[in-house]
Amino acid sequence: MGYPTKEKVVPSVLQKQYTVHLDDKNRFAVRGAKTRHFRVKMFPDGHILLSPQKLVADPPISMETIRQIERSVSNLKAGKASGPIDIKAARKALSS
Repeated sequence: MGYPTKEKVVPSVLQKQYTVHLDDKNRFAVRGAKTRHFRVKMFPDGHILLSPQKLVADPPISMETIRQIERSVSNLKAGKASGPIDIKAARKALSS
């Protein structure tokens, strides 16, 4: 059934099959698509797998997080900040 892939592919009923060609900008049209966004996977043997994607909005930032950011900014403007951080010491601690 088609080209073997490394992922589990659930077999589905073929709804439509047609031949396309790439235009001058290496684009082709998907006719009758139900979604506007796709994840594209290109395989070494030349075949391409398109998976429909639904874009989801980011969750809103909570009011407590916004208040904490405002407090941090006001502390920074007031000069209430720590000194510079020694990155070398942090890298040394992480590598151990």
